[in-house]
Amino acid sequence: MQIIERLKLIIKKRALRQTIFVAAGSLINGLSLFALNIALARFLNQELFGIFSLSVVALSVVAEMSDFGLNAGLIRFAPYYIATNQTDKLKQLVKTIWRWRVVLTCVLTVGGLIFAYPVARYVYGQVKLGPYLTYASFGIGGVILLGFLATFLQANQRFLYNASVQSLKGFLRLVIVLILMFFGVKSVFVYLSVYIFVPWILFLINFKVLPENFRKVEINEDVKQKLHSQLARFSFWLTIASFTAILSSRVDQIMISHYLGLVDVAVFTVAWQLLQFFPVISNSVSSVLMPKISALKNKTELTVFVKRAFKWTLAGTLGIAILVYPSQYLISLFFGHKYDAAMPVYIILAYSTLLGFLSIPFSLAIMIFNKTHISTIFVFAQLLVNVIGNFIFIPLYGTVGAAYVYAISGVMLFMWNLAWALYLLKNKDFSVV
Repeated sequence: MQIIERLKLIIKKRALRQTIFVAAGSLINGLSLFALNIALARFLNQELFGIFSLSVVALSVVAEMSDFGLNAGLIRFAPYYIATNQTDKLKQLVKTIWRWRVVLTCVLTVGGLIFAYPVARYVYGQVKLGPYLTYASFGIGGVILLGFLATFLQANQRFLYNASVQSLKGFLRLVIVLILMFFGVKSVFVYLSVYIFVPWILFLINFKVLPENFRKVEINEDVKQKLHSQLARFSFWLTIASFTAILSSRVDQIMISHYLGLVDVAVFTVAWQLLQFFPVISNSVSSVLMPKISALKNKTELTVFVKRAFKWTLAGTLGIAILVYPSQYLISLFFGHKYDAAMPVYIILAYSTLLGFLSIPFSLAIMIFNKTHISTIFVFAQLLVNVIGNFIFIPLYGTVGAAYVYAISGVMLFMWNLAWALYLLKNKDFSVV
């Protein structure tokens, strides 16, 4: 009975309830995409599934390149303006980031159309990818703008609404794909269409959740310049870090494509697909904690917050760690025995990912001090390790070699965030304009 009462008390905590909302939305989205990939992996041959996977990766990479640290800036400063009732500053912040989002959508879409074939030939080493990458470029804007809307919902702590949008994104994609498969559709272009247009539709339907008349707001020019300067300083290093991190995170798949081929890309993709169950929890915790930690007003509150957050993330990490080893057999169950080679890859990736979960409180603390250059320095080191490591390990150990390099990066990330968070909490202070 005491255990039951304890669980009831825990569930009543507001932050945990919100985490559950976000996790539920992310889980539904993740499960839907997981099921979608299972269906396509079984329905298409390995080469076609590899083409679909690389096309989606390219779309995601270009969309991520549009961030320039702006989403992080929104989630960093918007909660503070909301908590302190500075509505005009909030609208100006949203207006500034919105303009950048629209411009980048246009520029990156055109760039994707122009450079699709060179990327297919010289980056992926697969000329046949050209037309698929060209078509995937039309999905860039939907991903960018829906991501902007989701970030605002997160900053405004409308977690249930955001969870609903995320759930629909994955669920609609899955349902449409299953209907197409029922009718025997084999075209990768058709399945890419589903991936491309669902985010566009959801963004247009939910545009009204952004602050009313934010595009018409006008504030004091001096205040406006200070706000822009603050955002620019915060976002500058994150922009560099973002570009570098995108390259770093995709090095493994690109080098697997070059050294091993599309079949091994499909194997590595399957390992990543099963792995997405764990980051769902990690991202949900970060989504809830970031706006809360951003609203704190002094270092004393921040120190207490980080300690409590680490206590809960440690407990969660230990709980998830127990599930990792037995969960590898889901690969055979869901994807079939032709993907059994993904099992050892998944095990290494999964345990390495848990280190990232443990470092959440420390990475958020670094962000609150506006020391974004710290993350940039690490990302450069991580890119170097990934390139050199994959260059050495993939030819020797295949896809497992790429997993070894990911594990090394995970250990480096945890130690870096821990050391810098402790230093900043002891020696520095923070402020917001």
